[in-house]
Amino acid sequence: MRHRIMYIMNVDWDWAKQRPHFLAQHLSLSHDVTVFFPFSWRRSRLARNDRDGVNLYPFFRLPFGGRFVFISKINVFLFRIMVGMFLNWLRPNIVWISSPELFEYLPKHFSARLIYDCMDDVLAFPRNLSRRDSLMANEKELINACSHVFCSSGNLRDKLIARVGHPKKCSIVHNAFEPSSFLHTPVNIETGKKSGQYVLGYVGTISSWFDFEALNKIVNSFPSVEIHLLGPIENLGMVLSQHMRIKYLGVVRHEEIQTHVNKFDVLIMPFQVTELIQSVDPVKLYEYIFFDKPIVSVRYPEIERFSNFVDFYSSHEELVAILARYFNEGFCNKYTGEARDRFIAANTWAQRVVCIEEKLCQLGAKCRVR
Repeated sequence: MRHRIMYIMNVDWDWAKQRPHFLAQHLSLSHDVTVFFPFSWRRSRLARNDRDGVNLYPFFRLPFGGRFVFISKINVFLFRIMVGMFLNWLRPNIVWISSPELFEYLPKHFSARLIYDCMDDVLAFPRNLSRRDSLMANEKELINACSHVFCSSGNLRDKLIARVGHPKKCSIVHNAFEPSSFLHTPVNIETGKKSGQYVLGYVGTISSWFDFEALNKIVNSFPSVEIHLLGPIENLGMVLSQHMRIKYLGVVRHEEIQTHVNKFDVLIMPFQVTELIQSVDPVKLYEYIFFDKPIVSVRYPEIERFSNFVDFYSSHEELVAILARYFNEGFCNKYTGEARDRFIAANTWAQRVVCIEEKLCQLGAKCRVR
């Protein structure tokens, strides 16, 4: 069945490309999808993501809604009016939202199946500590009202069930890889690197969970190493390392990432294992495997299934030892080319959408009123 989906995201379409973007694009191939996203006023922090085949509508919010209650209430009021107008115009049979933060923006009554795609533990974000109770109430009401919850990780599913219940409503749809993003750039070709120097690379958002202590440990232990960080920096008052061999490259289009990665010797994921991170299924690990480079990541249970591809560390000393082995013995992947190809073939966003469509089919086309 071809569904009419009103798809409401919690990030700007031009933010670093992640799960909501990929799912929206792939659902649009088989369904009538209209995407609503919050327009970010800080355009310098954004890339310019492709818009092919996707119907996009930005919604504008007054700035400083997070600081002032009256501005937040105005934003909720205005967005509810807009959503109500589009519900009447589009007449979707599915409303898809990606965060409990968006639930209060929905009208109190509408006829459509409500789907919640839970990609992060929103309650665990440091920026949400002051409103954790209200978000928890929103999340509980959302899960009670929705037809189904797609969770990006097993730990996230377990958390939602522990908080709200409804185990039959919650299923796991892991993150994945998008082959079309990297069709036009050769893999693993080194360009422009000075002899005798090593470059460690990270691709993704730089935020409060980033382990700068680990980065400082690396550059202080290895004078010939530079670390290149590729991605947006969330302005949360964190102190960035100012070491001269730690380079901040900023945001680039998703399709341009490969060009930078070709210069890296090792790909790293240096996170602090916080409550938030324990529920993360990192898109970057899927992409790192495609890039065909050695991969080093902090260890936590949710990503143990990547152990055939990733060298894990549990301490900074173990991290330094792994890198020393690379520098002394050469940059050999932990995985074979055949294993890489099988993994990529089995973990595309297209396949994830097949799983989603099977669940939507099981739910049936009949609409419900919440």
